[in-house]
Amino acid sequence: MSDDRGFTDGRTDAQDVKSRKAVTRRGSNWSTGSVPPGPDDESLATLTPLRGIDFTRQAQSVPVVPQDEPALWFVTITVSGSRMRPEAVREGLERLSMEQPFLVSAGYARSRAEVRYWDESTDVEGAVAQALRLWSDHEISAGLPHWRVVGLEVVDRDTARRRWSSETAPSVMALGEIRPMDGGQES
Repeated sequence: MSDDRGFTDGRTDAQDVKSRKAVTRRGSNWSTGSVPPGPDDESLATLTPLRGIDFTRQAQSVPVVPQDEPALWFVTITVSGSRMRPEAVREGLERLSMEQPFLVSAGYARSRAEVRYWDESTDVEGAVAQALRLWSDHEISAGLPHWRVVGLEVVDRDTARRRWSSETAPSVMALGEIRPMDGGQES
C-alpha cells in the first residue's frame, strides 16, 4: 500500500486497515476499532533508540547516603529596639506563641524580649539560621515590634537539661508562659 507521499510498505489495503486501531466510545464503554490510514502515518518508525540498551543487565544499586537524624536544640533569642508599651510587646508574643506552638517561655520589657523554644534541626547551623529568621519571619503576622536580634544561644538537649537541673536556671512555671522581664517596666 502507498500513502499520499508515495511511500510503499508492501501491504495491501485490507491488511493496512486491520493493523490500525483507535479508541472509540460505545455508550459508556470505550473500545478499540479499525482506523483508516492517514497522511501522517510513518511506516518507517522503529524502536531504534532502544537498540543500544542492554535489558538483561541487573540494575545497579545506588548506595543510600544516610541523612543525619534531626536533633532537638534549645534556643534562646533576645531582640531589642525602640521602647514600646509593654502590653503591646506581650500581645505580639502571645500571637507568636499561637503561630509557633513550640514556645517554651517568653519574657518582655519596654525595649527587649527574650523567646525560648525547642527547635529540630540536623545540626546547630540549621538551628541558628532558623532562630535568626524567627523574629523577622513573624514580625508582620504576629504584630511583633520592629526589633533586631541582639542575642542568640543554641544548646543541645543534654546541655539544656543539665542547666535546668541546676539552681541557676530560670524556672518555667508553665509551657508557653509569657511574663515580664525584671518587672517589665524597666529597660
